[in-house]
Amino acid sequence: MRVLLVNDDGVHADGLVALYHAIAAHHDVVVCAPERQRSAAGHAITLHKPLRLSKSHLKDGTPAFSSNGTPSDCATLGIHEAMGDEVDLVISGINHGPNMGWDVHYSGTVSAAIEASIIGKQAFGISVASFDDEIHWDTAAQFALKLADHIVANPLPAYMVFNVNVPNVPRSELRGVAITTLGRRQYVDCVDKRLDPRGRMYYWLGGSLSDERGHDEPGTDVSAVDDNMIAVTPLQLDMTAHNLLPGLRSFDW
Repeated sequence: MRVLLVNDDGVHADGLVALYHAIAAHHDVVVCAPERQRSAAGHAITLHKPLRLSKSHLKDGTPAFSSNGTPSDCATLGIHEAMGDEVDLVISGINHGPNMGWDVHYSGTVSAAIEASIIGKQAFGISVASFDDEIHWDTAAQFALKLADHIVANPLPAYMVFNVNVPNVPRSELRGVAITTLGRRQYVDCVDKRLDPRGRMYYWLGGSLSDERGHDEPGTDVSAVDDNMIAVTPLQLDMTAHNLLPGLRSFDW
């Protein structure tokens, strides 16, 4: 099986090394990742400057391709250029930090997988749901291998991807796998205003999570990870609110 690995943490990220070695032990793997950290890039693509595709290497010296583009650009360049469209599966990750709930709209990790799906490839994104310095990468990497084999044997419908969030625990402490919906993750106090040394205002975006995070909602990705379970959430490109269509169509416009 020919597998393309992409991410949004950059070509030198630890999670990419762990993912590469888990998948490459069994499959033919090519890496195409951003040359630098591009977290929270969402589904941005580069239209107004040239894109470069360069020979690079992972943190451990493994050969790879890198680009000055976004995670979604890397999916496109990786599929069409680095692998000449000969791709069976695209895996985006392993991200350092959660991509759960409404965060998927910001996530470069998830967006790269979605871009691969738009192109017509099977894809999933995977994250370790923790910002801790010490990460159990192997837990996520081994599940990524298992899921990769499952998806190739049981393909997803067109224009759908899996979003996977793995708790930061050893494999022995996992309580299983949950098929989930997206939980709620809303940020408050997200604009931090500061003054530069010349007295000019600048802004730092961030914020903290609202208390209403979906922890008490059984069946969500947030709840599953809290319970030390791997959350697998199927996502679709069609964002239409189908439940509103009948009422809107009956309105006298």
